[in-house]
Amino acid sequence: MDYNKNIFTRYVGFKLFFFNLIYFSLLLILLTPSEITREILTTSSVVFISICGIYLYLFANLNAKLNIPNAITNCRLVINIFLLIVVTNMDMYGNILILSLITISLVLDGLDGYLSRYLGQITRFGRLFDQEVDNFLILILVVSLIHNFSFSTYILLIPFYRYIFIFLMQSNIISNQDLPESFFRKAICVVTILGLVIANLYHNVESTEGFLYIIMMAISYSFFIDILYLYRRKNA
Repeated sequence: MDYNKNIFTRYVGFKLFFFNLIYFSLLLILLTPSEITREILTTSSVVFISICGIYLYLFANLNAKLNIPNAITNCRLVINIFLLIVVTNMDMYGNILILSLITISLVLDGLDGYLSRYLGQITRFGRLFDQEVDNFLILILVVSLIHNFSFSTYILLIPFYRYIFIFLMQSNIISNQDLPESFFRKAICVVTILGLVIANLYHNVESTEGFLYIIMMAISYSFFIDILYLYRRKNA
């Protein structure tokens, strides 16, 4: 498939959807260790169509360019959708598969960022798409902790902070300008993902939940610093 078409069109959208469907189906068939049940197949289809549809809608409405970095991010999206199926059906899958999928997703995350800079294909949509797929991975890890290991629903704040942030921008409460580059913000994102992975692997360790609350405090601090910065920019 040629991802270097300039503008996302309906025809390109259908091609991308069917490519993603084949890719997702192969992951489902090849990596499911036992016979696929009708329930899992039905659930997987609904989840895939819903999530993939939302992202294709974003493509269509933001005049996205299907360049190489965005193609890699798209592959991460499909992996993450399959990962959501995996963590909600833990009796059929093991920790090794989950860890492998997360590792591949994170490696591809680094690769698409590198290629976007190396090829000079940095776009506003590309940044948005990358951030949304990152946050989707965080949401999956949080859902796993709540669904599989009965963690408190308060940890849903971790992925939903981003959407609170976007709501404040859309409501014109804070400035919609881009935030300056911040090593602290990037470090918090990396620590959050790693912390959630560790919590999923070592959920039976008593200190794990306390560790997550420390992460939440760090995210909250970063969130409020950014909100304050953009609020001041708007009212300067």
